[in-house]
Amino acid sequence: MRRLLWLAVAAIAVVLVVVVWINRRPVPAPLPREAFPLPPLSESPCLNTGADVRYVGIDACKECHLDRYDSYLHTAHSRALSDVDLKAEPPDGKFEHGASGRSYRVYREGNQFRHQEVVRTPGGREIARQDLPVRSLVGSGHFSRTYLAEADGFLSESPITWYTQKQRWDMSPGYDRAKHPGFQRLALLECLYCHAGRVERREAGDLRVNILEQRIGCESCHGPGSRHAEYQRANKHPAGTDDLTIVNPGKLPRSRLEAICAVCHLQGTVWADVRGRKITDFRPGQPLTDYRVHYVFNSKNDRMRVVGHVEQLRQSVCYQKSGELSCLTCHDPHQRQRPKDTTAYYRQKCLSCHASQGCSLATAERLKKNPADDCTACHMPRGDTDIPHIAFTHHRIGRHTSRPAQPDAGDTLELVPHEEAPQLTEIDRRRNLGLAYLLAAFNADSPQRAFACGRMARDILEPVLEAGLRDGPILQSLAQIYRREQLATRARVFAQEALATNDLSAEGRGDLLLMLAEGHLLDKETEEAVAILQKLTRTRRSPEDWRALGTCYLKMNQPDRALAAFEKALTINPFDHRVHTKLAELHRRRGDEVRAREHEEKARLLAQYSKS
Repeated sequence: MRRLLWLAVAAIAVVLVVVVWINRRPVPAPLPREAFPLPPLSESPCLNTGADVRYVGIDACKECHLDRYDSYLHTAHSRALSDVDLKAEPPDGKFEHGASGRSYRVYREGNQFRHQEVVRTPGGREIARQDLPVRSLVGSGHFSRTYLAEADGFLSESPITWYTQKQRWDMSPGYDRAKHPGFQRLALLECLYCHAGRVERREAGDLRVNILEQRIGCESCHGPGSRHAEYQRANKHPAGTDDLTIVNPGKLPRSRLEAICAVCHLQGTVWADVRGRKITDFRPGQPLTDYRVHYVFNSKNDRMRVVGHVEQLRQSVCYQKSGELSCLTCHDPHQRQRPKDTTAYYRQKCLSCHASQGCSLATAERLKKNPADDCTACHMPRGDTDIPHIAFTHHRIGRHTSRPAQPDAGDTLELVPHEEAPQLTEIDRRRNLGLAYLLAAFNADSPQRAFACGRMARDILEPVLEAGLRDGPILQSLAQIYRREQLATRARVFAQEALATNDLSAEGRGDLLLMLAEGHLLDKETEEAVAILQKLTRTRRSPEDWRALGTCYLKMNQPDRALAAFEKALTINPFDHRVHTKLAELHRRRGDEVRAREHEEKARLLAQYSKS
């Protein structure tokens, strides 16, 4: 027994020595920036792909293209983001969500459309609630209506969605589970980029956004129009020649045409932005891989993702054997309205290639199986997606089986790029792959898989850093990895260096600042933590920031400021039992026993609720 005890002590000592060594291991010095020039942008014959060409808005296009403008306003894309219209919204309603145990209500109050989330005891007594007005509708409403709530100038996704096919209110995509973020998931710039014409960040590092053009406009597919507008106003363009001052998607090579659609309709399992760029920099007429590389786990599963249309289409034999089949073969982005007979319309699309060799089933057998003679019923079936309550058309054209869908990743841990990026150097490929593995770790559906993907990310990114390539995303990723591995000192070193770069996302910068603030708190450097947290609370809406700030004020014996900070945290997340505990303590110190007991009771009930 004593021998086993000594072995255990020795093992612990070895682990501690290794942790100390890793924490104190010197960070390699960076090589000069010239050693790793940014990946080049691909050449394009279109003259409006450069950063010097400005966006002018859909109304400028209307001057000369009124017919296109009018027809486009009837399309689903033009209605991807809109203001809430009380008269057009679905009826008020309420429902219980069994997985989370929360109750939801949709109702009108004055000129507001409001969504409410409530936690109750098993006996029906209300413990806490979140109730916010919704400002915007996301989606055309053909399949569903998802909403954005607004508070403190920040937009957040509502956990409540109207499902048109089911004609009922239910949980929003990604929320149909026991633990979900409620109203705390901010609608970030990158999310709105695919639903609006033009959006921008209010200030550098701030997660609030300005929506400059709400509807997806002409320039989303044709590129910025300032050069085209200036040229057309000053010149009469020669008939029969291409005007290269604007992108015509229909005249692009197939891969670049698809890039325009793929910005929003391609969603690999994970992705990495190319060094020095972000997806919102993309310009029509250029390859998507100049800006972002998508990765998928190397499995044979064909489970459909709603934004996976491009991936599915490229898996089709029809696509692979044709040099022309593309999104525009079946989808006209200017089409005023859906065809009256969609079955006949799309069957004709199929017969344009398959007239000489039709369906392998005999006509009688085919009509018995599907009286409408719908090609897509067999070859592009509608099936369950990974979003609850919705069925979409599968875009892998082919023979589909009814076998049960397997998990997306299966047992493989091998990530492969969805599309090659030949302009990237080997070290940039390794960088991107490492960043993709870390994202896979965050998205993993089990702790074991998260650990394995995180270890892969570290094993790839550390040699990249040793080779001298270091940018904000690499440093941020290693800081997050070391933090997860309990290497706090090393994590802080990398976080500080990452924050000194100018290529971090606003979201990444906020996460690293919180990491540093928590480190200062552990080291009893309270004033330093407060300085960081005060800045954070001005740039994003997170209950964790306010809770940490309240903790700092408590340590500094500033109860009034602590009370205000914890109350703010509670307005963002009223279901956090830890905040109620702190508020009970503060009210008791102020002599308000009634409110102290009220928060104590809520803390007790919410703690029990969170464990259930």
